[in-house]
Amino acid sequence: MVDSNRNVSSSLRAASGAGVLLSLLFATQVGGAANAPALDAAFTWSADVLNSDFRNDTLDISGNVRVTQGASSIEAGTAKARNVRAETQRWTFENAVRIRTAEADLQSNLATAAVVNGQISNARIEGTPARFQQLSSPSNRDVRGRAGVIEYDFGTGVVKLTNQVWFSNGKDEFRGDVVIYNVRDERVQINPGGSSNRVRGIIRPNQKTPSNSGGAAGTAAVVEPAFNDSGDASRDERIEPKLATESNGGGA
Repeated sequence: MVDSNRNVSSSLRAASGAGVLLSLLFATQVGGAANAPALDAAFTWSADVLNSDFRNDTLDISGNVRVTQGASSIEAGTAKARNVRAETQRWTFENAVRIRTAEADLQSNLATAAVVNGQISNARIEGTPARFQQLSSPSNRDVRGRAGVIEYDFGTGVVKLTNQVWFSNGKDEFRGDVVIYNVRDERVQINPGGSSNRVRGIIRPNQKTPSNSGGAAGTAAVVEPAFNDSGDASRDERIEPKLATESNGGGA
């Protein structure tokens, strides 16, 4: 009888100890979850019409298409997704495509994007032309570019422009076969691997308005040249800029 009581007492102590250990583990997990970094925003989409093929793992949506993830969004008239349930999805967007992040705004006729493990990884846009503009530039420059093809890496913030590239930092402008620009450190490379065509650029110093206009110092406004579909950059229309301070009534 004494041995039975001892066994019961030992079992109770063991159960109590296990309960304390479980309580400590639970408290640790809760505390760790509270201190853990927040998960990345969910990848969501919306549209007017949906057509989905479960067997082939495809998704076709149309009408006011909008894909969002945190501060990033992609808008288009239509979109198609392949391998929807795979780790890497491929999306194609058409008709008035616009891609916006906290750092950049891109517009084109056609875009493809990769979604890796639920995260928008990169996008490639094509157009006549496709356009890029930097948002929230630390130096307050109006950085923008135009090309036949623009590739954008959401993770690194690197933009690559190819095919009839025109690029401007708001005052100066550059031409090249390939332009690679990092929106975070505002560094640009033109034809980094070399090219049969030379890099061309225009640097505009600050200019003063005529003395009789009463205007302050100004900078020549950059006007984007016309884009041609021939692929011959030499045929791009050249528009000579006017001073930003010029007006019919005199300087500002």
